[in-house]
Amino acid sequence: MSDPRLRCFPFGGVGEFGKNMMVYAIDEDAVIVDCGMGFPEPGQHGVDHVVPDISALDQLGLKIHAMLITHGHEDHIGGLPHLLPRLKLPVYATEVTVELIRGKLSETGYKADLRALPENGDTVQIGPFDVEGVPVTHSIMDAVSVAIHTPLGVIIHTGDFKLDPSPIDGRATALHRFSQLGDKGVFLLASDSTNATHSGSGPSERIVGPALRQAVAQCKGKVIVTTFASNMFRIQQIIDAAIACGRRVSVAGRSLERNMKITQDLNRLRIPAGTLVDIKQLQHIPDHELLIIATGSQGESRAAIGRIAQDRFTGLKLGHGDLVIFSSSNIPGNERIIAGLYNHIYRRGARVLHARQAAVHVSGHAHAHELKTMMQLTRPKYFYPVHGEYRNLIEHRDLAVATGIPFEQTIIAENGYSVVADHDGIAHGPGFHAGAVFVDGDSRDEIDDYVLRDRRFLAEDGMISATVLLSQHEGTLLADPELVARGVLHEDVSSDILSAAASDLAGFLSSLDLELLADLDATREEVRLYLRRWCKRRLGRRPMVLPVVVAI
Repeated sequence: MSDPRLRCFPFGGVGEFGKNMMVYAIDEDAVIVDCGMGFPEPGQHGVDHVVPDISALDQLGLKIHAMLITHGHEDHIGGLPHLLPRLKLPVYATEVTVELIRGKLSETGYKADLRALPENGDTVQIGPFDVEGVPVTHSIMDAVSVAIHTPLGVIIHTGDFKLDPSPIDGRATALHRFSQLGDKGVFLLASDSTNATHSGSGPSERIVGPALRQAVAQCKGKVIVTTFASNMFRIQQIIDAAIACGRRVSVAGRSLERNMKITQDLNRLRIPAGTLVDIKQLQHIPDHELLIIATGSQGESRAAIGRIAQDRFTGLKLGHGDLVIFSSSNIPGNERIIAGLYNHIYRRGARVLHARQAAVHVSGHAHAHELKTMMQLTRPKYFYPVHGEYRNLIEHRDLAVATGIPFEQTIIAENGYSVVADHDGIAHGPGFHAGAVFVDGDSRDEIDDYVLRDRRFLAEDGMISATVLLSQHEGTLLADPELVARGVLHEDVSSDILSAAASDLAGFLSSLDLELLADLDATREEVRLYLRRWCKRRLGRRPMVLPVVVAI
């Protein structure tokens, strides 16, 4: 009987930020770790979010036993409403994470098989594996690393983590358990690379509280704080700061309300009676006694802080003396959007305070020294950096080599590049398809590349519709084509140019063979191609052409 081998299939989150999803297989038995979503890139018009394309799973020939979730951030659970109904797997997670998943899935009506992932040193049997969660600190409650016990040794997938020495809830990273797993024998460490480029150790979440209290105390008007809706440690400190400064608290944003209710029901978020006030009742409270927690720190157009900044939030207006605190970091690529949000806030007369000005935010990801500590505790045979862009992966591997892990026992493998490892070595395996599925709107409809292409044409070059009337029997034009343009031409010149285009199109169609004109599908394509080429030649643009050919 041959020795077992490990295969890793990164479907997302390796070579990019977001939509984290990894498959670990020992021979044919497998588990999936995380199922996240990502944000659309510029040019992906109308896309709400992006989830991993799992079509290749059918070709891998694996027996997948379960899905293991490290924590409840969107880039780790956001793909579940879209992908779990297809996979139909049990999902293992810790207490808060389970409830956050349940809340997300309630929007779709899907009833998932949600199970507890032990985090006290006990394990649960999943297929041929014994699996446990190892507590870690992060910017969300109940985060864990996943430890998968296999015949080859332990596979540790850290998920997002940091080594916070004084966590808000007292639940510290279980350094002793990582050390015990190292003693047992860690075969592979797949570790979070997000902050591999940052030296030293990151500050504790606990330093944010005093900075928030100071900022709130100095404000003469109302205070609005925006942060990530899942960071209940931050929400607790914001509420504590408000109470210390004699302010009532209101909440703007459905996701924030839902997450706060979940953690309150679990007795994990403490809000004294009388602290909260309904967002619709703010007119009864003086500005200097009010603090609002709002969603939308990344500039999402429909989120609360965006509507407040643009004076589109009913019953709430910013003015002179007000302060908006961004207790968050900028997700890479969102900088321009957030800068625009700042400008809207300043136009209302309010001021902005962000993390480059005061300690109102700290990262939830380990810096270089903490990453090296994780390697020293676990002493893995093989090291695989995950969660980050290519530069983060390379910097993280360099840290591993500096820590004493031989270079040939490390590997870089982005999405779509499998990894194969056994006791003799680690190497790249066959490639596989690991693309993205674009999801549009609350209906969660998938958008294919053709739809995105059409939206790009519309955004960049506009659209021309062309209505052509033909005689059904003679196959001749009954009138000049009628053209209507949107987003193509300046209004002052549109009529003359469209008249010229219509005249030229009529001449072109009159030159076509009558047999071809009788074929309406063929005529539509001829109209489309002719107008595209005409616009390119005369206008230097390639608008989308919508031909309508009617035979009478």
